[in-house]
Amino acid sequence: MSSITIPRKIIVKSIVTEGFKKSFKAQLENLKTEFESNVEKIKTEESRMLINIGANINQAELNNARTKLAQDRQQQESGILEVDAKLKEIESLKDGTIYPYTQLDSFVDIQEGDNLLEKVNPGEVTVRDGIIISIKE
Repeated sequence: MSSITIPRKIIVKSIVTEGFKKSFKAQLENLKTEFESNVEKIKTEESRMLINIGANINQAELNNARTKLAQDRQQQESGILEVDAKLKEIESLKDGTIYPYTQLDSFVDIQEGDNLLEKVNPGEVTVRDGIIISIKE
């Protein structure tokens, strides 16, 4: 019988504990710092462009570069806002509740006769402080 391997998603849910909140908050704060650093780098690059405006740079190229930097900056600033929202959300979580923490990519083997919909439905893993509590295919 023929078989192939296809991708599917695994949803990781966490039972909220003080340890989870502390760990997740630290991860988010590191991510926010990274976004802020990226914004500063983009601002520096934008300043360099303004300085080089009189140089022998094609105006169309300059406009394209400025547009790209503006988009990159907006994306990083949106990331900061999302992280801030998650940080507020974490503070309001009650211990013992289940929080959809992340999503992972996985693979599943399928073969003739399998129910495709059952095979590609997302799996689910529930953890408490990083320890797997349950797995649902």
